[in-house]
Amino acid sequence: MNLKWENSYIRVSIETEPFFAITEFVDRKTGRNLFTTGAPWLAADRKRCETFRFLSARPCSETEYELVWKVEDITVTRHLFFYRDAPAIRWFDTMETETDKADMYYSNLADIHFAAPCREGRVVHFFSCSDQSNRRLLDSAARPGKNRGAFFFTSELCFYKEGPMPDCQPIKGEYDFLFDPEQARLEMLGLGFDNLRKGENRRANGVVIGLTRDFGMQRYRLERYANYPLSAATEVLSNSWPDLQLGVNEEVIAKELHAAAESGINCVFIDDGWFSTFMGDIDETKFPNKFRKLADFASRNGIAIGLWCNPLGLDIRHPRMVLWDGAECRDTLLEPNPWNWLARTDDFSPTELRGGAGSERSYSPVDLMDKEAFQFMKNKLVGFYREYGIRHFKFDLYQLTAFNTLRGDANLHYEKYRELLETLQKEIPELVISMDVTRRNRPYFDFALDFGRLFLENRGRSLKDHRYYHPYMALGNLWYTLKYAPAKQLEIEMMPQIDDYPLEYILGTTIFATPLYWGVIENTAPEKREQMKRFFADMAPLRKLFAGYLTTAIGDLPEKGSWSAILSVAPDGNDGFLAVYRNGADSEEHAFELPFGSRLETIRGSADAHLENTTLHVRLPESYSFALYRFQP
Repeated sequence: MNLKWENSYIRVSIETEPFFAITEFVDRKTGRNLFTTGAPWLAADRKRCETFRFLSARPCSETEYELVWKVEDITVTRHLFFYRDAPAIRWFDTMETETDKADMYYSNLADIHFAAPCREGRVVHFFSCSDQSNRRLLDSAARPGKNRGAFFFTSELCFYKEGPMPDCQPIKGEYDFLFDPEQARLEMLGLGFDNLRKGENRRANGVVIGLTRDFGMQRYRLERYANYPLSAATEVLSNSWPDLQLGVNEEVIAKELHAAAESGINCVFIDDGWFSTFMGDIDETKFPNKFRKLADFASRNGIAIGLWCNPLGLDIRHPRMVLWDGAECRDTLLEPNPWNWLARTDDFSPTELRGGAGSERSYSPVDLMDKEAFQFMKNKLVGFYREYGIRHFKFDLYQLTAFNTLRGDANLHYEKYRELLETLQKEIPELVISMDVTRRNRPYFDFALDFGRLFLENRGRSLKDHRYYHPYMALGNLWYTLKYAPAKQLEIEMMPQIDDYPLEYILGTTIFATPLYWGVIENTAPEKREQMKRFFADMAPLRKLFAGYLTTAIGDLPEKGSWSAILSVAPDGNDGFLAVYRNGADSEEHAFELPFGSRLETIRGSADAHLENTTLHVRLPESYSFALYRFQP
């Protein structure tokens, strides 16, 4: 069987027998076939599987197929995706077996044979822990042999190992790509799991391959995450954690909601500390009306309430989490043991323990592999939507690599967590989860983006080190991340309450992403709150526009003394915007190259700008300043 796909950018041909093989991946602009793929290396029990038998192909839609093979006694289902307006293809595999298998991790996901010599490449991944570093983008020249990363770039192509970043893989490998420049060959490796047992259904890491020219990967992401709620595109968030920490209560959140209405903020988060016991019931000493009065006021004023949660944690005092052990209770080897919801290691201990007996705050991970525990957590989260209309959550305070339990390894727990979020998505309309990725070993990129946004930073003025807030520092995190993820699904912190920088500059850093006011809103002076409200009202129509545009970073990395910019253009190339930032640079003038443009309009900031061919020359007199320009052919 031969599958063919064609759009404005690429032409693809795929043979399905004996196994999946790309015979054509043609760049239609040049007419060149860029690569083919070789035979897969699927390993099990320390040997290569040799026998492949194609079983079926099922079209799920015009752009999606399910292809099924029998590989010895393993059933491999490939979920294949094409895109109407993007020069890319994508797939991931699910696997089941008739007999237990082991030693599968380094099977390859794709075996690429370039049609022309390929001597150089770049490897990119992110160190996920923004609590520890502001220089998390790791971009290096590819070496012959082993390379660790999520993205591999040639001069024309991007290869993305779809899954968590290398340091966040639930089961980690030592490398992700094998590059052989002499043979013009690239292998992507690492299923994401090592064992496959009878009765399990395992999902492997995915593969995305696309052209880089003409905003190719931005076009892919625009279509890939098309289900992101449009209502979220113009949201402005706030979170009082830096000032209140666990001190949230009804009175202070009510004040925050009033201040939000004065500031143009339309989603106020209640962070950690709202419950009586960890992830238990709402603490009625703090919230005597639970969330009813807050939700009513918020609804009347067009504000959403967001709620901090740990979907994988529960207080150790919960009756279904209390740890019992020891042969005096039940001999584990001689008797079946009806384990409760606690996630236990194979040594019967909690996988992660915070606090402990007698502590004011103590909790351990709940094991979602237990059906009752899964339903408990699902019902609790859905209940917040049904009772209070809450459809925004911030998920935090867990590390998935810890979940190697009696009920399953970290990969199975990772997929069970995905199942939980998919279930929530079906039951909560316009669900948006802010996925905290400030620690390692959490879902990142495609996983998190399927359900909402990336919470990129965790800063406070009390932290007198490299995490202390500066607008250019927060902009820097956004600037390099939006090269690999949709800008609208990235949260960027702002602190308008400080007087260190001009307010317009602080607010301007946020316009392509989702702004997150970090702190207590009341700490911002009333006149600043008024300015904020006007600014975000002015920006709302443009932010809605940007949500459907192709956005990337140009200029230099935002840091003290630099000039930087963010470029956003219409997919048809008939409209574009450039946001320019002077980050304390000595020079008042700078130039940026645009992809096109003969007409220029100043939307915000200095009008001292002009075009020469497609070069924008701009002058910003203030050391820290922001301007927004529109350009058209």
